[in-house]
Amino acid sequence: MARTKRTLVVGAALLALTVGCKSEGGGLDPASPSHGTPGSQLTELGAISVADDPLTDMEGKIKILSEIEYDNSRLIAYVNGSSCGVAVTLNGSSKEKQIHLVSKWPATAEGNNSYPAGPYNSASGAGSPKAWASMLCSKNAMVIEYSSGDDANPAHSRGQVTVLSATGSPAKTRIIIGDSETRRQIADQAKTQ
Repeated sequence: MARTKRTLVVGAALLALTVGCKSEGGGLDPASPSHGTPGSQLTELGAISVADDPLTDMEGKIKILSEIEYDNSRLIAYVNGSSCGVAVTLNGSSKEKQIHLVSKWPATAEGNNSYPAGPYNSASGAGSPKAWASMLCSKNAMVIEYSSGDDANPAHSRGQVTVLSATGSPAKTRIIIGDSETRRQIADQAKTQ
């Protein structure tokens, strides 16, 4: 009887070791399951709806992932097929885009690895004389830097998003879109830059 118990305990330990092994990549596992697990692709994240959607005239499968409201503007981050997008509208003219950035996911062996969950392609643009945005786009995350042109911090945010004040400028925010673990990893690295 004691021998049977010992065999079961050893078997259970081996099973636990086998199940508990992780991939050797050290980064996010692209084959991991969706909906909030590390490495979820942007297209697997939950969508939100927004009032006065400025993207209704666009073609493709638009999925809005986040909305960040400022005093005078709002920023909407979305995916469309294998592209990331950012649309900024002014309050009061919610259909007219002040800034609109689009970038495809990088092809294999392209892009940069400035943050976890890369590689990333980039896009940037300006709106009013002081408003601008830049975006890094990968299959698993978006990292956006945005300046609304005034000294206002975001008033409200929705979706799978983390909003941080960028170092050295109260008017510039860093917006991270992705699953919760990916956002945490990017935010941790962003704090050291």
